[in-house]
Amino acid sequence: MPKILNSSRNKEGNEIHDSSHDLSFNNRCEMILSMEDKISLEETYILGLCGTQTESEFRFAAALSDYSSVIYNVGENLTKMITLTDNNSPIVGIKFSPSSKNILYTATKQGTITACDLRAKGKIIAELKDNSAEGKLRPLSSFDISGDDKLVAAGTEHTGGDAFILFWDVRYNNSKSNSKNDLLGGYWESLMDDVTSLTFHPNKPNILTSGSTDGLINVFDVIQPSEDSALSYSLNTESSVDRLGWLADDIWCTTHTHSLQLWKCEDACPFIKYDRNNIETHLAESPDSSYLVNMHSPETLNQPFLLTGASSIKGENLHGVIVNSDGMEICYDFPGNKQIVRDSWYHDKSGLLITGGEGGFINVWKPSESLIFNRNMEQKSFMKANGKEKLNRAKPY
Repeated sequence: MPKILNSSRNKEGNEIHDSSHDLSFNNRCEMILSMEDKISLEETYILGLCGTQTESEFRFAAALSDYSSVIYNVGENLTKMITLTDNNSPIVGIKFSPSSKNILYTATKQGTITACDLRAKGKIIAELKDNSAEGKLRPLSSFDISGDDKLVAAGTEHTGGDAFILFWDVRYNNSKSNSKNDLLGGYWESLMDDVTSLTFHPNKPNILTSGSTDGLINVFDVIQPSEDSALSYSLNTESSVDRLGWLADDIWCTTHTHSLQLWKCEDACPFIKYDRNNIETHLAESPDSSYLVNMHSPETLNQPFLLTGASSIKGENLHGVIVNSDGMEICYDFPGNKQIVRDSWYHDKSGLLITGGEGGFINVWKPSESLIFNRNMEQKSFMKANGKEKLNRAKPY
């Protein structure tokens, strides 16, 4: 199996990133359905998922189509902690504070972002909104929180001739200062349409990337004094961006036409690009039935994988897929999935993958024993090949 990124060139002649520490994936394995919960007896979709990475026993939250959100605790069992019902508008994003498992941020289409304290039964402790437009809130379409828990960024829909990325400083959430909810400012000159996705770099909290229905991926350095100086790169996907994220310093992107693109920020075109027909061909799925969920780059696995789904006569297929310049290869199967999956979230310490979707099911998937064994063997082989497994090594003193 080729590495996810290699030194060959794609059809357009672009250099493919060489990651010499990536391991090839040799075995197709099953993820086991470990726990499951049905959100509601009503026809309620699960639209978004987020979670906490700090502990082996963790929490995750699910944003629902009825504007509510449900918080679960995962240990030996799947336990529903609390249901939050304060929202009266569609949820466009949900995320835990990077510094606290007890603070949950929720962004809604009507233009507000609330912070709830789960220790106080979900009490709203802060509300962030754009109070600069003569009392009219700008409808939100995306949001994210910087990894250092200093900034909240929200993307808006295109209204009144403009689209915005808005910023708030949340470092004073625990203070009594009235300025804690004041808008810091925003970007709009580089935005032409709805801002559908925002993601801060996981290790560089001042770097923010945005995706829009105008097809542009913009990369900003938000500590710069102006939007013009902050805009570091602008990449044209020639499509409508659905969601995006970081793979080290590269960017992955899925589009509303179910295509996948991988970009290096400094390049003029993606170094990997597959449209829906390519993906269906590689995965042997029926035409017009496949969809893309999310890209995961977990610490406990050696390669990023793309979660994909497809509807068929036999049911709802779900796969984890390794992607490279030569094609796609299924690495994980998810037997027992029975819904179109809308979102997924991966917990690094446990290796558990959470999925939710249109059937209203929360599914918790765990690695099979064969996957754990193969992963350990590959890690040992990798360490040995790189001289990291040296027994009885003499000290230099």
